[in-house]
Amino acid sequence: MQENDTDKKRILIIDDDEMITTLIHQILSKEGHLVSVANNGIDGVKMASEVKPHLIFMDITMPGQDGYDTTEQIKNNPELSEIPIVFLSGQAAGEDKGRVFAKGGSSFIRKPFANQQLVSMVALILDTMQVD
Repeated sequence: MQENDTDKKRILIIDDDEMITTLIHQILSKEGHLVSVANNGIDGVKMASEVKPHLIFMDITMPGQDGYDTTEQIKNNPELSEIPIVFLSGQAAGEDKGRVFAKGGSSFIRKPFANQQLVSMVALILDTMQVD
């Protein structure tokens, strides 16, 4: 791999809230990651297939296809099934957390979140998963 961006990790954000996607994009781009955004689950599945991200941030509540169904489609694709998915939700974590892990999520972040919380979560997951 002799690419210019070999150290940069590809991160996909799937969320219908433009303020959230803009914020996450800014934070993670500043950290040196290559960030892509999809504003709904259907586009998110397509973009995941195209971009092959190292990590996905997934909103739970989206119109049309929610984050659970979107995650299921991604996890059912052998080329994408190993990508860690961090769920985002403005709801209390209680009930969602169990479902997040049952659907194949790696972690859960409650909105609103601190910038450093996001950066630390990304570093921890990418280091733990030893993604290339």
